[in-house]
Amino acid sequence: MTVNREQLYAELERLSAEEIKAGLDGGVWGEPVRQLVEHYLDQLNVTTMQFEAAEAAKAAAQEAAAHSRNAAWWAMVALVIAVGAMIAAMGSGLVAFIALRH
Repeated sequence: MTVNREQLYAELERLSAEEIKAGLDGGVWGEPVRQLVEHYLDQLNVTTMQFEAAEAAKAAAQEAAAHSRNAAWWAMVALVIAVGAMIAAMGSGLVAFIALRH
């Protein structure tokens, strides 16, 4: 028996994964077609898992970017405080130098 794959895949695309699984369990497809349907279902499951993994990776990247922006802000705050401390140290050194000269 010859199988028209395009027609079979078109029919399968109209079904959900649960409907295909129920059809396999119910014996809707005969042996030559059953293997193609099982392969199609496996590919559908792999594609779904890849999509979910990509979505999770995207969410993780967005979270990392948010943390990176927060860390950059705190680094800038620390730099401003350090510059202020440096200016204060230079000022106290200048006052001490002037006091020693008198």
